[in-house]
Amino acid sequence: MPYSDLFRTLPRVPNFRPSDMEARVPGWCLGLEQPDRQKGLLHAFSNAAASEPLFASLGQALALWAWTSHPLERDMCVLLAHYHQQFPFLSRESERIVVESFARLNSLTVPEETAAAWQELAAEGDRSLILRFLAAKLANSDTGMPWLALVWRDLLLTGKPELGRVALDTFSWPESLLPLKIRLEAEWAFHYLPPEEAIDFVRKIDPAIWNGWRAYLEAELLLRAGEREQGASLLVALWQCMHWHPNLTLKLAELAEPAPVAGPIRREQAAILVYSWNKADLLADTLESLAQGDLGEARIFALDNGSDDHTPTVLATARDRFGADRFHVETLPINVGAPAARNWLLSLPQVRECQWAAFLDDDVVLPEDWLRRLLGAASLHASAGAVGCRITSARTPYGLQSGDYNLFPTPPQEPAPGELPNRVQVHDNCAGGLDNGLFTYARPCLSVSGCCHLVNMEAVRRAGAFDLRYTPSQFDDLDRDIRSNLASMPSVYAGGLAVRHVQHSSLAKARTVKQIGHVMGNKFKLDTRYSDEELVRLARENSSMLAAHLDRSHGLAQEFARSLDNADIRS
Repeated sequence: MPYSDLFRTLPRVPNFRPSDMEARVPGWCLGLEQPDRQKGLLHAFSNAAASEPLFASLGQALALWAWTSHPLERDMCVLLAHYHQQFPFLSRESERIVVESFARLNSLTVPEETAAAWQELAAEGDRSLILRFLAAKLANSDTGMPWLALVWRDLLLTGKPELGRVALDTFSWPESLLPLKIRLEAEWAFHYLPPEEAIDFVRKIDPAIWNGWRAYLEAELLLRAGEREQGASLLVALWQCMHWHPNLTLKLAELAEPAPVAGPIRREQAAILVYSWNKADLLADTLESLAQGDLGEARIFALDNGSDDHTPTVLATARDRFGADRFHVETLPINVGAPAARNWLLSLPQVRECQWAAFLDDDVVLPEDWLRRLLGAASLHASAGAVGCRITSARTPYGLQSGDYNLFPTPPQEPAPGELPNRVQVHDNCAGGLDNGLFTYARPCLSVSGCCHLVNMEAVRRAGAFDLRYTPSQFDDLDRDIRSNLASMPSVYAGGLAVRHVQHSSLAKARTVKQIGHVMGNKFKLDTRYSDEELVRLARENSSMLAAHLDRSHGLAQEFARSLDNADIRS
């Protein structure tokens, strides 16, 4: 089937202009790939659809995209059916799959305690126990689908490719739902197989049901396989139908005008800073990864934050490898926490001479050109306070840990009696998801991950270094980035660069009462640090910056589309 025929079945959004959206739908520019955000917008559009044609067409288009992206979510089935009932637009095949999926997903409410037990089991990753759980819960054809919905995303994120296939084969699929099984197999293949093999699974998907989602996966796999012209042409054809989707617009704009890669790195251009406490083996792997990189003349400054394991030996070995003139070691007698460790490194005279400080966590896997790509992105933004990248897990399927962070465009609210304030409301648009390629864009933003990022030394001079009140960690990066934004030096996200992170952030690992209490305490410090006036100004400027960038990206995507001929693209 020619994709041009397929795209005719997608709901269109006439009279859409990105420049209008931020005023009409505050926060539109933040992104549309978080399921909870999709649901919230769909409810809002539904209320406004009767009197505003734009929201009716946006609701149709977003509901179909959300369901094809998350077909095992009961709420997505309900929302898509609701829009179809108001404004019929689905194919018969899609309508049938939606109705039957909802009926089966609605056949059982998974007990909360069992769902919690599954989360612990998935986190532990014991293959034999997981297989026993799947056999017990999925074999019943009447109630198996709610259990499949519970476990599917977690199974994809385990890093054990056989578990997803076992789950699909354990559930007794009725013939009428085999198109859904084929779609889930394609998702599994997309994340676990090489692009050249995964694309065969994607091409088995019924385009009459999964339309734009199928086309996007094929385009992304072509790009990953190095078939840039064919992948870009297919992505353009899809974007011409889905130009309302901000992530897709930003991705296409980055493809049209990719960020430059910096040339040879001069000594005064960047200093590489890493600190560690009792993670000697992880640190050794990070330094090995660093040694494989193209660092130019950049020097490395490592701080042993009071370790009592074999970290000193690891650092001594690295100093011998890099040379004492390039690898400098600072040793502290006690662990002073992340903010103080970072400030200690920033205070070194050799670091202060540099334009940028490149901070690395002690458990990352770096591509060879990571520093040149960060510096290349920085070169496009003279006032950037920090430059970061896409952070993923370190093993296939590379689950997303962080992208760019921005503020919800809402003024700070007074907390309800007895509740803690939540005045700094940050949109985390991808953490915990799978890396489907829709976060490979670049744009200015509020904040980036501190796992691997550049800090502009001029921003340190203007807005200060890391605040010791967040010791030992949590929110110190965000707080510094906020102060940098208030000093008119926002962050920049270079999502085309992916850095692998072996461990999750300490925020994500907080489980004990003590750990959770510490996180809540630091969030309270952040929420009470800034005045209403500062937060309102910050949200307004952040929103305007994102809207202006999206508008420019939309123009770049239009120019790119005009330069390509999509007439002969076929499935």
